[in-house]
Amino acid sequence: MYAKDAELAEVLSGELGDETITAAAYARVNTSLSAARMLTPLGNYLVARPAARSSAKKITEQTGVPLDAAVVFGAGSSALHVWTADPMLNRVGKHLGQVPYENIASIEVEGGKSWQPVTITMTDGASMTLEGRGAIHAVAAELDKHKA
Repeated sequence: MYAKDAELAEVLSGELGDETITAAAYARVNTSLSAARMLTPLGNYLVARPAARSSAKKITEQTGVPLDAAVVFGAGSSALHVWTADPMLNRVGKHLGQVPYENIASIEVEGGKSWQPVTITMTDGASMTLEGRGAIHAVAAELDKHKA
């Protein structure tokens, strides 16, 4: 499905039935080959995304958070939902799963321009650093509300 940043939460709420997504944002895995995104769309799809997908698989094994090269994080009432995505085309794919808020210690977002560094730390001490755009600050704020 196609969804711009401002529409994500509304569109994804309809995907989950009774679950309401209050904030959602695109995110991507950053690797040493991510600079290939700047070359051309082919650089993105033939170099950067396969490298990011491989890195995402390792992060999933370490943290238990279902990831792909690019994802959408959606803050629900009791869990952080994850969908596959293609941020370049504003496309959201299949629902990969969810991570209960009690398994997440924190989500920290640094300042940035269009893509901002995001660090998600799990309660077992494992962490991951991604890049998020759009309402990624709102997703982090939703976690803070549920942790309080």
